[in-house]
Amino acid sequence: MDHQNIKKAVEEVLANSKERKFVESIDIAVGLKDINLKDPSKRFRAEVVLPHPLTKPVKIAVVGDEAMISKAKEAGIPIVLNQDDVEKLGKDPKEARNFAKSIDYVLAIPPLMGVVGKNLGRYLGPVGKTPSVIPPNADIKSLAERYQRTCKLRLRQNPVVHARVALRDMPIDDIVDNVELVMRELENKLEQGEKNVKNLFVKTTMGKPVKVGGGSQ
Repeated sequence: MDHQNIKKAVEEVLANSKERKFVESIDIAVGLKDINLKDPSKRFRAEVVLPHPLTKPVKIAVVGDEAMISKAKEAGIPIVLNQDDVEKLGKDPKEARNFAKSIDYVLAIPPLMGVVGKNLGRYLGPVGKTPSVIPPNADIKSLAERYQRTCKLRLRQNPVVHARVALRDMPIDDIVDNVELVMRELENKLEQGEKNVKNLFVKTTMGKPVKVGGGSQ
């Protein structure tokens, strides 16, 4: 995608966005073509580390043992769960659904990944929040900072990828940089790269989408 076309679309989105009582996200929708999504091997989920972090903190939940919970609290991560917490949450569907909606990422130590999957997988999976493993000896503070810059990509049965790439109050050049990096990473995941991209739209949370490059859909 051409840099100037992306920047022009972002400028239009920002110019037309109304003032809200909250900071809207900047989202992209990428239409794809010539991909056989009936073949499971063509589907994917991926995480992209953005060049510019979001200005609004992402909500991370850490699932761990006593030692990891202590480290997570020291790192300023407010949502921490042990095995008992996860099992209790899994027995309350309403609370489990609320939990899945309220957080952006769930990080768990290897021994508890199965516990999270068994008790919360049915709630996290459908909203694209499958837990990620905390590598052994990982610096949880650095890991949390990385997820502050992380964007999720997910391709399932429909030939379109939606992603939150920035926030409305970020500098326009930072927004454009993030869009471009996400598009490059997405194209790297596609069998034919850019040839599999049908169109790209940019929008704010509640705004109208603007097509990059203009023209018809």
